[in-house]
Amino acid sequence: MSSQCQISATISEATKERLDRFTESHGLKKNFVVEQALLYFMEARRELPDEALVPARLVVEDKAFERIADLVQSPPAPTTALRELMRGEDD
Repeated sequence: MSSQCQISATISEATKERLDRFTESHGLKKNFVVEQALLYFMEARRELPDEALVPARLVVEDKAFERIADLVQSPPAPTTALRELMRGEDD
């Protein structure tokens, strides 16, 4: 068995509550869940290209946010190129 060490991390209260509920409902130790999550995360980062990982948070300026919100509320009609892409049609 490998030796153990302790780490410290600051997480949001919401994440802590989710971790508490998850470990309690599944009968798991927090240490185990945190270590497994770290191992899975590091393996995914090793195997996947950076482009495949979307940041959990995006920071945009107010003007850009307003444009994004407008597009979400009233999206433009799909273009022919987008329709072909979504259907998987080749050139």
